[in-house]
Amino acid sequence: MITLEVFIYLAGGLIFLFIGAEGLIRGASALALRIGITPLVVGLTVVAFGTSTPELVVSLKAALIGNSSISLGNVVGSNIANIALILGIAALIRPLDVHANVIRREIPIMIGLSILLIILLNDEELSLIDGIIFVVGIITYTVVNILMARKEKNAEVENEFKEGLKTKLGVSVSIVFVVGGLGLMILGANLFVTSAISIAKAIGVSDAIIGLTN
Repeated sequence: MITLEVFIYLAGGLIFLFIGAEGLIRGASALALRIGITPLVVGLTVVAFGTSTPELVVSLKAALIGNSSISLGNVVGSNIANIALILGIAALIRPLDVHANVIRREIPIMIGLSILLIILLNDEELSLIDGIIFVVGIITYTVVNILMARKEKNAEVENEFKEGLKTKLGVSVSIVFVVGGLGLMILGANLFVTSAISIAKAIGVSDAIIGLTN
């Protein structure tokens, strides 16, 4: 039986995840700009990681309590929604200018990682070794991106960087945003996963479907 309390927890979890992600992104992007990371790299790394943090927290929480279907479904469903839903709606509202580096480097990497995931899932399991491969890959990607961005700075990028820096938060406020954002996301993930599992069991929907659509 689904109680009103379960829906309150679900809604509260989503709200905390949203507010926490917003705080984390604002604080982390401000800190990144202040240590010399350009806006493009901020978008490719800090903001990308920040928007993925709710999924990370939800997936970790689900994995720790033994619901791997939610973990995997959450990741796959999130990527589908990012491309088909979020990017699609954004393009409907206003045409999006695409940086050449995104076409040359980032899209091939995204496609390659999707293919790698399919290959690694052929044995119907993501093992410790598979996890190490992905973690090492994202660390390498981030470091290389930052190093290449520093070498590729030009006048246009420098102006964009300076304008962006003027509007950013101070260091102390940014740290508060980051810490507070992470805390809210952990709380939100806990509420969301617990209530999502309760609803799934009550209406007979599999954990994988809940993960794909959350």
